[in-house]
Amino acid sequence: YTGLGGGIQLLGMQLGEIAPGGVGSGLYGMLIMAIIAVFIAGLMVGRTPEYLGKKISTREIKLAACYILITPALVLCFTAAAMALPTPGNSMTNSGAHGFSEILYAYTSGANNNGS
Repeated sequence: YTGLGGGIQLLGMQLGEIAPGGVGSGLYGMLIMAIIAVFIAGLMVGRTPEYLGKKISTREIKLAACYILITPALVLCFTAAAMALPTPGNSMTNSGAHGFSEILYAYTSGANNNGS
């Protein structure tokens, strides 16, 4: 792929495959985004947030926040560990920035249940 083409695929995975028809975890990624959007809209309007007629409690918001925060943290921690250790760095097929994006793509794909 070109740099822009690979970057768009990486961005789509890092957003949690929320595009319709996303591979892997598309459905629950879209539901998490809907819950967060309803919560923010409820804060702006000043009403209790509801989704499909049911109130969204603090438990759902905490779980959505955990989903939003844990996935990028996993990707960044494992990518940093792979770059710091000598063995994964020696097994890269490319050097420089392309090798770094290769490792970042691999861990992003694994954390978001993409399968590529």
